[in-house]
Amino acid sequence: MLTTRKTFSLKLVMAVVVSVMLVTGFGKSFVSTAHAEKTYKFTMQNMFSLNHPITTAMNQLAVDVKNQSNGRITIQILPSGALINGPEIFESVGMGSIDMGTTCSTYHGGILPVAATAFALPGDPRGVKEIMNFIYKDEVLTFLRSAYATQNVFFGAPLVMDGYTIVSKEPITTWDDLKKLKVRASGSIAKVLQKMDIPTVFIPFSEIYVALSRGTIDAEISGNHAESYLGTTYEVAKFQTVPYISGAQNCEVIANLDRVNELPEDLQLVLKKALRDSSANVVKAFDEENKEVMAKLAAAGTQFIELPKDVMDRWTKTSIKMWDEEFTKDKLSAEYIALVKKDLKSLGYNLN
Repeated sequence: MLTTRKTFSLKLVMAVVVSVMLVTGFGKSFVSTAHAEKTYKFTMQNMFSLNHPITTAMNQLAVDVKNQSNGRITIQILPSGALINGPEIFESVGMGSIDMGTTCSTYHGGILPVAATAFALPGDPRGVKEIMNFIYKDEVLTFLRSAYATQNVFFGAPLVMDGYTIVSKEPITTWDDLKKLKVRASGSIAKVLQKMDIPTVFIPFSEIYVALSRGTIDAEISGNHAESYLGTTYEVAKFQTVPYISGAQNCEVIANLDRVNELPEDLQLVLKKALRDSSANVVKAFDEENKEVMAKLAAAGTQFIELPKDVMDRWTKTSIKMWDEEFTKDKLSAEYIALVKKDLKSLGYNLN
């Protein structure tokens, strides 16, 4: 009986202590600390292959976020096609079917036209680093995040890679040379070529190699030098043009806006910083890879044909005219083009 009374007394004392802690604020501090340690798990659907530089950068993003948040944020990265195919990632992220994803803005142009406008603008004379600096200007990043928010998507970070080269079986030194060829192109690049009276055909990306080898097409425009190397099209088409005929390809890492807004402010800052670091890691990785790829292509017999200045000037002017005719039909696209032109002028590019 004595033991029972002592136990009861001890419980009573503990209850009083807890009550005092709550009244004096110690309990509130304890509760706040417990709340601050809440963890958040994000699942990301990656669309790039296992050996792709962007995949490497995303793996590092997961490590950085976990370390910088002291384990409060974790990101599980799923391999390409595990749950969702590339073209479906944007819409799935917006609906919350998946928390995060990597994608390329051209895939969701049908949902958000400004996204397609921002992808590899034909004739854009800026390189990767200039476009990166452009996107991270406050007014541009704010614009993109506001545009994506209309679809309940958080624009996390640009994943920028070089623009488009022309891969061909015969050397191209003038646009008249192109008129003699059957050129595979798509999207806005195809529209510019057509405006220059150069006919184009569309062939799915996976069929380009066979089409070149069989002579179904004589040239193709689908990516940069590194992508040609990965796709081995250099084996059947030995010529590639320089410089690139478009601005950088703007892919991106995105997240469901509701999930991001769930994060406390300090964790949102951690996530945004890690995303920006991943963006820089992608640029660095591609820069290093391109140097190796150019050497490997040259060793394999690829010849890089430099397009004359008058040809590039004509291409740029035709492209910019198309920006005004085609892209300004959409309100957000028109605003984006205005931001691009403002940046080009500030960098000293001649738009006339």
